Amino acid sequence: MCSNGTVIKKALTAGLGIAVGAVVFACGSCLGLMGDLSLQAIGALGVLSCCIVWWIAGLFPEFVTALIMAAAFVVGCQVPTETVFSAFASSTWWLLVAAFALGFGMQKSGLMARMASAVLRIFPNTFNMQAAGLIATGTLVGPFIPSLSAKATMLAPLSMGISDSLGYERKGPQATGLFLAMFTGIRTVGPAVISSSIIGYGLLAALPADVAAQFPMANWFLCMLPWFVFVMVANYVAIVLMFGPRKEKAATADDHASPTPAKPSRKAAPSTPMTSVEKRMAAIMGICVLLWVTEPLHAVPSHIVAIAAMVAMLVFGVVDAKQLRQGIAWDSLIFIGCVLGLADVFAALGIDRWIIGSCTPAFAALAQNPYLFVMGICVATIALRFVIVSEMAYINIFMAFMVPLALALGISPWVIGVCVYAVVNPWFVLYQNPIYLSAYYATEGKMAKQSSSAAYCTVYLAICIAGLLISVPLWQSMGLM
Repeated sequence: MCSNGTVIKKALTAGLGIAVGAVVFACGSCLGLMGDLSLQAIGALGVLSCCIVWWIAGLFPEFVTALIMAAAFVVGCQVPTETVFSAFASSTWWLLVAAFALGFGMQKSGLMARMASAVLRIFPNTFNMQAAGLIATGTLVGPFIPSLSAKATMLAPLSMGISDSLGYERKGPQATGLFLAMFTGIRTVGPAVISSSIIGYGLLAALPADVAAQFPMANWFLCMLPWFVFVMVANYVAIVLMFGPRKEKAATADDHASPTPAKPSRKAAPSTPMTSVEKRMAAIMGICVLLWVTEPLHAVPSHIVAIAAMVAMLVFGVVDAKQLRQGIAWDSLIFIGCVLGLADVFAALGIDRWIIGSCTPAFAALAQNPYLFVMGICVATIALRFVIVSEMAYINIFMAFMVPLALALGISPWVIGVCVYAVVNPWFVLYQNPIYLSAYYATEGKMAKQSSSAAYCTVYLAICIAGLLISVPLWQSMGLM
């Protein structure tokens, strides 16, 4: 039962969220925004503001607040139900369902602990080296699997297994640091190598044909090389300094007795042979990864491959239906589905285009100074991503407004596109970043401390912006600015 103090605190938090939402709605109405935005659109912004307060304060479980938000969109803002809940029919949501199941199967079979032990044998068993290994793994895997969500859901449980094997407390600084090493390794290679994400291909398609022809994969990578090298090195150093233990010796086999629930099992020890269940799970995952890597050849979407792997896991007895039902975090999947639907809700209400269109004149004013121009694009992108949830939707809408402006100013639209791409992934709050959500919930939210991870987001984005500013002289010498 809740104490009187807890009830009062929850009531105050609920009231604060409602008050913030009401202020947003009142200000929007009083400032005359209804000339460009409908009353329903302004109401939707108020609903989101209220829910952000509730998420930050933890008033209700995340999925409960998300369902309240969805209901408010339907009832209060008159958004069709199929639009509000559209994400539950999306490829991203179904990829996550299958990925959660595969992660559970790898843990249940013992394969995850065995893989973690194998990685530990390759790199010295220290935080610094394992962080380097996870960054390197994400970077090397990046160009071969175009789905960022697939890579995140595949590598996040592995990073937690490594952290557990080293005896780090879950949600402690070292565990959070290894999680961030894994996630940023996946994400950093994206803007540098087109094939690392469908976002790269989407950005290429958004460029005028003559501009896109100037950037085959090799030339794209060359233009982004200063950014890529700087961000990789600076990101690694920052993670080590912020999350690494002050003193650390290489772990031994005796040190791996972790107090956390996911301590490697005996069957995962290097000296024991693989069990039949592990072999079946390894075969399923091997085929799954192979199909992900070769997606450009066979054109079977990554979420269909993952669902097929989940079915195979059930058919071949890696887990049974009851275990799977209990092992998947369905509340997390409900939360993810609701927040992913924000992209379609705001598109239907015209909020995304109104926001970016309102900012366009400011970019024209900054264009006289290339450094201020790059900074302006980055700061605006980070700020607007609190409202526009989909990375791809944001890039497409932003480029639709900015390509004509860039051509008129004598700036290559590619520069604007990669500046957006470099910083379009903030994870200050969970709902902002579907790829981060994939990684975070692939470990059932048990590995990284969200407050610490969100704090590092500021550092990572600052590093990315610094890398872009370092690249400006090269872009100027190539006639891109």
